[in-house]
Amino acid sequence: MPRMLSSVGFLLVAGAAMAHNVTILSDAPVNQEITGLLVWVLVFSVLVFGLVAGTLVYTIWKFRAKPGDDGLPPQVHGNDRMEIIWTAIPLLIVMVLFVLTAQTLVKIKRPVAGSVPIEATGWQFWWDFQYPDEGLRTAGELVIPVGQPVEVKITSGDVIHSFWPPSLTGKADAVPGEDNYLRFMATKPGNYYGYCAELCGASHANMRFRILALEREDYNRFIEAYKAYAAPAPASEPAARGQQLFNTQCAACHTVKGTAARGVVGPDLSLFGLRTTLGSGVWANTPENLKRWIQDSAAMKPGSKMPPFKHLADADVEALMTYLYSLKLDGFDFAQLPRY
Repeated sequence: MPRMLSSVGFLLVAGAAMAHNVTILSDAPVNQEITGLLVWVLVFSVLVFGLVAGTLVYTIWKFRAKPGDDGLPPQVHGNDRMEIIWTAIPLLIVMVLFVLTAQTLVKIKRPVAGSVPIEATGWQFWWDFQYPDEGLRTAGELVIPVGQPVEVKITSGDVIHSFWPPSLTGKADAVPGEDNYLRFMATKPGNYYGYCAELCGASHANMRFRILALEREDYNRFIEAYKAYAAPAPASEPAARGQQLFNTQCAACHTVKGTAARGVVGPDLSLFGLRTTLGSGVWANTPENLKRWIQDSAAMKPGSKMPPFKHLADADVEALMTYLYSLKLDGFDFAQLPRY
């Protein structure tokens, strides 16, 4: 029964991944370790199934009722040797799998020298990312280098969440007041989907994130450009009007690097114009979606704590959007990354 439930669980996870266009990459280091363990589990599962099914078929055929058999067959009252064998074999299999599992867990949990430290904090219903060595902050989309291990320290600011980028590694719970760690490495550039894997409220299913893996040279260029970044001065009248609206309507909750906006209640919007998604990975970052989000985010994402701005005129919303899309670094286009 436990093995059957595990198989059903695996199929459900695989089905969910396919529904969201997630590719479980076999060349990711953590996935390689887990795949190796899965091979052993499948080998023992096939052996046990073959032995049990074969014995059952043989027993049914051997001891079937034959023509002329009117009485009871010879009665057997136990076999000590058989009982010891069929107890010892499963015990041996369990012990072998225990050792292999323990070795795999040690390998994937072991700190790796030279890892990029990241701090991830879960909130209802978005993810806040910080680069402690660089003094940088992002939200919803985490940028990492290809070919270099990443160590993510995971916690929560409210309820229990769970950080899970299935294409790259397993999951770790985000628990208020506690730190858990995930260590993984992207082997190819890409836009990797991530999910919250712990029921956390009305928009649990909408609490997503992206991991954007860049080639090492591009990643270094991104970090250096972001460290030197300050929001550009508005280049047009609508952008100037949008900045004014942002400072009066949004700055209390959001940060924009290089400006007076220093709010920490909501996501950092310093590089909003670079984002591929909005609403924490749920919606494509398009003008149509952004307009709807500004006017009533809760209608798009139940439980969103961002207040509606239905009182803003369409021209004001357009101006605010113009300003937000101006917040970006030149020379980067994350929308072109392949998706996993």
